[in-house]
Amino acid sequence: MNNILGIMTHRIHHPNSFRRHARAALAENFSGVIVYTPQGVNLKTGQIHGHVFRDGTWSRQRASYPKINLDIGFYPESSLRKASLVKKSKQLRFTAYGLGNKCKIQSHLVRSSFLQPYLLPTEQVKTAQEFIQFLKAHRSIMLKPINGWGGKGIIRVTLDKSHFIVQQNGMPALTLPLSSQGPYIRKVLRNGRHLMQKWIDIRNRSGRVFDIRALVQKNGEGNWQTTGTAVREGKQGKITSNIKSGGSAHQVSDYLKKEFDNERGEALTNSVAEIAQYIPPFMEKSYHTRLSELGIDLAIDTNGRLWLLEVNIKPGRMVMLQVYGKKAWERSFRVPFQNARRILDKNSK
Repeated sequence: MNNILGIMTHRIHHPNSFRRHARAALAENFSGVIVYTPQGVNLKTGQIHGHVFRDGTWSRQRASYPKINLDIGFYPESSLRKASLVKKSKQLRFTAYGLGNKCKIQSHLVRSSFLQPYLLPTEQVKTAQEFIQFLKAHRSIMLKPINGWGGKGIIRVTLDKSHFIVQQNGMPALTLPLSSQGPYIRKVLRNGRHLMQKWIDIRNRSGRVFDIRALVQKNGEGNWQTTGTAVREGKQGKITSNIKSGGSAHQVSDYLKKEFDNERGEALTNSVAEIAQYIPPFMEKSYHTRLSELGIDLAIDTNGRLWLLEVNIKPGRMVMLQVYGKKAWERSFRVPFQNARRILDKNSK
């Protein structure tokens, strides 16, 4: 198992769904892969129970820890603790380590004087009173699950004179009396912890929400690269721009020049590139940890001001496919495997 790549994920319906991962590992001269969940890791015996791909076939078996591992999973609250324990194990080495939930990530971002002008007012909602005060201060806010991904569970809440309005993708807007604010937020919090963030108007001239995703990856030489950037435009009436919710992807510079003007569009495009280059080394230094790839989400309001929405440790690559084409998308998929190979070779010397 010295030359096998470990791949940890949240669930395995069928190992063959990871064939593309196995092929990418083989292309980087790994002898095979073992795909497993955190529940398949025995921290006492130092063994993994998972699906091994070698010589073109899968087999379920127990194996010793691989020398290097990729973590591609998205873990719900129920399995988050076990996944965290696995990642903290000194014997099980990963190409990258966690950044924590959205609130913890925000607490690191605000330490940067460079990033502070781009950050929205953001707090974790712990009590109904905190929610009511934040809503009164900002009038319209976004509620986000602190361990959420893919735009799931995001809610916009807007305060009006005699009521408040709740909007969520795929659901009709809900108008509630002000007296229901406390019971409403307590109901939301029963479904998991949330942060609240000031809402900004990031709709384009057609009224569609749009933001910008920058995919940054550590390559086979150990250097950070911006693999691609893309505008994500949501469907009409949606409150998020997520591609999985029916959004579309567009080339950044052309889109921004069309929305604003050539000079402003070019300046914003350059600022996006600058922030994307800055964040990865800053986060590694701030966390004192190793990272492999990040999805950096930015937005531009109707006044042309650039904002940093959030940083994701496991970004999707659908925007690469839509904007840059299949070959570029496949290359972006390969980069984490090239970085894994580099780390393995470095540790073997």
